[in-house]
Amino acid sequence: MKNYDENDYFSPDLSNRERATFEIGIKLGALYHLLSGVPVSSDKNVIESIEKGFEASISCQPFVKSVKLNIVKDKIEGNKSSEFDYDEISGEKIKAVVIIEYKSIKVVAKIEWIEKLQYPLMFIEKIEEL
Repeated sequence: MKNYDENDYFSPDLSNRERATFEIGIKLGALYHLLSGVPVSSDKNVIESIEKGFEASISCQPFVKSVKLNIVKDKIEGNKSSEFDYDEISGEKIKAVVIIEYKSIKVVAKIEWIEKLQYPLMFIEKIEEL
């Protein structure tokens, strides 16, 4: 029986740089879409627990070297003054940096609310050869 690895499923025409950019896109998309809609309050402990939990979760994915999530606290409404007082995480409240290394390529990418665009942009900040 033949042993398979993930490269059996990707085009041999892909460069390591192209594969690294594919991988970072998967991580950013997963982080953003998993976070969207998560209930949150302005309680610092709740926010920190969510940040640490999602950092740990995304860190489990292949090739991830680090994840830093910052839920923008000053945009969180809901201080639990009543049972129904909470907020939800949305694109305006997410700042994240994810770093992956695929073979000889390191990619640093971010999720950040861009006020000028009125959009939570996912973008590659830097790609470098190791």
